[in-house]
Amino acid sequence: MKPLMSILEERKQMVEKELDKAAAANRDAGLLKKKYEVSLEKADEEAGRIVAQAKERAGEEYEKILSKADADASKKLEDAKKMIDLEREKALNDLRASVTGLAMTATAKLLSEQAGPESDKKRYQAFLASAGEKHD
Repeated sequence: MKPLMSILEERKQMVEKELDKAAAANRDAGLLKKKYEVSLEKADEEAGRIVAQAKERAGEEYEKILSKADADASKKLEDAKKMIDLEREKALNDLRASVTGLAMTATAKLLSEQAGPESDKKRYQAFLASAGEKHD
């Protein structure tokens, strides 16, 4: 019976040794799981920080683009106003030149006509006729 007891004792020690190994492996697995969970939590926090930074940078870039667009629009509006002023001034100068030319032409025509009582009378009657038409 001793050999049988010896075999059973060896078998018992082998089973206990395997159970100890399994328990150690289970503890190691628990520790690895805990490390994994901590790492995952840190990764989530880092991802949150990265997203927050990206949103902040995007907001800053948006403001920068908006500010530049506003400045560009203001400059274009100012340029357009200057162009309108230049065109208005040119139109006024052209109008002055035309009025001056018409006045000179009218003056030359009046001076070229023979002056005298007969032409003065005709001009006076034409004036009265046109003034009467305007006031009737």
